[in-house]
Amino acid sequence: MKRIGRYEVIRRLGKGGMGSVYKALTPVIDKVVAIKLLDPAELLEDVVGAARLREIFTFEARTMASFNQPFLVTAYDFAEDQQGRPYFVMEYICNNLGDMIGETFRIEEDSRVIRAPKVLHYGRQILKALDFLHHNAIIHRDIKPQNILVTDDDRIKICDFGMALVKGIAFSGPDNMQIGSPCYTPPEQRKNPGEVDGRADLYSAAVLMYRMLTGKLPGMQSFSLSLINPLYDQAWDDFFASALQWHPAARFQTAGEMLAALEHLRLREGCGLPGPPDKSGQNTSAPLRSEPANVGGRQARALFAVNELYRPLHPVFNQLEVSAAVVFDRATNLVWQRQPSRYPVTFTEAFELVVGLNENTFGGRRLWRLPTVNELLTLLPEGDCEMFPRVGGQPLKWLWSCDRHGRHESWYVNMDMGFCGVQDINCLNQVLAVARADCPPKG
Repeated sequence: MKRIGRYEVIRRLGKGGMGSVYKALTPVIDKVVAIKLLDPAELLEDVVGAARLREIFTFEARTMASFNQPFLVTAYDFAEDQQGRPYFVMEYICNNLGDMIGETFRIEEDSRVIRAPKVLHYGRQILKALDFLHHNAIIHRDIKPQNILVTDDDRIKICDFGMALVKGIAFSGPDNMQIGSPCYTPPEQRKNPGEVDGRADLYSAAVLMYRMLTGKLPGMQSFSLSLINPLYDQAWDDFFASALQWHPAARFQTAGEMLAALEHLRLREGCGLPGPPDKSGQNTSAPLRSEPANVGGRQARALFAVNELYRPLHPVFNQLEVSAAVVFDRATNLVWQRQPSRYPVTFTEAFELVVGLNENTFGGRRLWRLPTVNELLTLLPEGDCEMFPRVGGQPLKWLWSCDRHGRHESWYVNMDMGFCGVQDINCLNQVLAVARADCPPKG
């Protein structure tokens, strides 16, 4: 597709049973937006009917257009394309929690763990959004990682209200159709999806938070976080024991009540995981790759030397020497900017920033460049402890590499969660330039 209505299509981002989502440009001002187009699977259209699907789709758009809450995705335009199919327009947001934790269609496999302070940060926002929805008699019914978007400034936004129950009106299909996602759906929703209340969303949110903390689904196992990580005390165990009760009456009864309990959770002192081995005498065996690559899939994993969750197979034990402007790592023979870019930028703008560093001979050097994924991965700390010197009290977050993933995407390293991933080139990440120490500074 080249156009959807007046919007110029850049590419399709994904397709679900009911619609497709596209990245597109607004005419004249070239603002990047996301467009959801009614494009149902043939089987769904045969079962539910085209007229009913159109009604459901319009209902979703009207619901999202009514939102005035910072943690919910809002629809702000609605029209029909050249074929008469309805679509609505939303803010384009690069990340979702599903990609960030590495959850795939094999949902039972372990996912990436998110550090506890970040889980608390996201959990507060999710519960505030659910409190707003439930106050307005809206039950989402499909809270899962893929429906939690993450903005460039690290705020969450809940999306996809196609399954929502709004003031007793909801999507309905065949009696055997599942409403919600396996493993995140509470028992009462599987039995009678049209009769659930806000406690169903709270159960799903608890499963999501448990998965972020542990990389696992709770299932029928114990909820005792305190037994697997010394960061957590009995209060964390009690929180999940209540939040994950199968009977709604035994759970937290409102999002506000669950949020208040979340706010009382505290972390013990320390890193929570064993520290790295003795660094003495350790170094990389060969110079790290410095030339950019365009790679994906298994080839990328082999080139980057990462595991299935795109974390390094062989962590580097850094030997850092910190000065005012730069950080020298004896373990890799690399010199880094100490301070990343002041604001996150697009992939194209990242190269422009590096050009500026060289023009100004930053740190007395003119051979600054964007690092490869391999180089960036050497900055990851072991366990929950931070390694790289903080700048202005803030840790490094998401950093562009020079490596590409096709035409529209590039690789980045998520320092928060310790993995490399792929993002659209219009996403916003920080830049931390690098140079080799054996390349002489400007004399």
